[in-house]
Amino acid sequence: MKTQAGPILQVLSAAWGIGSGNQDCSEGPLYLAEHRSLEKLTLPPHHWQKAITLPKHYSDAVAAISQMSLQLARQVDHCVLNKEPFVTLGGDHSCAIGTWSGAAHALSSKGDLGLIWVDAHMDAHTFATTPSRNIHGMPVACLLGYGEAALIEVLQKMPKIKPGHLCLIGVRSYEEGEAALLQSLGVRCFKMDEVAQKGLDAVMQEAIQIVTQGTVAYGISIDLDGLDPDEVPGVGSKVAGGLGLQALADALACYVCGDVRFIGAEIAEFNPHLDVNGKTVRCIQSLLEALFV
Repeated sequence: MKTQAGPILQVLSAAWGIGSGNQDCSEGPLYLAEHRSLEKLTLPPHHWQKAITLPKHYSDAVAAISQMSLQLARQVDHCVLNKEPFVTLGGDHSCAIGTWSGAAHALSSKGDLGLIWVDAHMDAHTFATTPSRNIHGMPVACLLGYGEAALIEVLQKMPKIKPGHLCLIGVRSYEEGEAALLQSLGVRCFKMDEVAQKGLDAVMQEAIQIVTQGTVAYGISIDLDGLDPDEVPGVGSKVAGGLGLQALADALACYVCGDVRFIGAEIAEFNPHLDVNGKTVRCIQSLLEALFV
């Protein structure tokens, strides 16, 4: 079901890459804005918020991401309180700390937030388990309340997502420590072999059932490396055998777009330097149209 004309779609730019091993993804949101990539779509009326970028002075990556996440969280909080749909364009996937902290804070007086996480990775490390120490591998853990205080206490100290209100789709690359955390918490994880067996339509329907059970709203966070890198080359952490773009776009259009419980989305990890013939830009455009048209 498609939505009718309504509130203005707020486009938020989390233009940082300091949480990643390759900071070129910080240019992704700026590239999309500069090339007017959204203007070529049939999106509803939309407004670009001022991009959030790396502060000039910061002590370390944790401090910088905490500061930027707070700015982003306040933008999202305002959107949700005013019933405005939003999309965060990252940047590395640590932007999810800000996006969903803001959404959870805005909903906290009404109930809990659900979240569908599309990604090749679990992103559930803490500094105690990470082999890379890259913070873009930690946002799921942070949202669940595990990790550095500065990253888990954005806007409020309580965990932003309860384990039973979260599910991951498309996972196919992970380490033991993060898998152990999610398993201990009972987080539902649809790895790629299960997606291939059941089909993405069935998986998406089950995911929506999970994230809407006991919640008042839900969002979806998409790391572009969750898709097949042959179709989506402009990402830094490519993992073979991902989701097909058309299958994902069709599932989002069918089951998410127009759902009154769906409040907003996030698309992260676009590195324009790695794109080939505009494939990744067209992927982002297809996902946005599937979600919001």
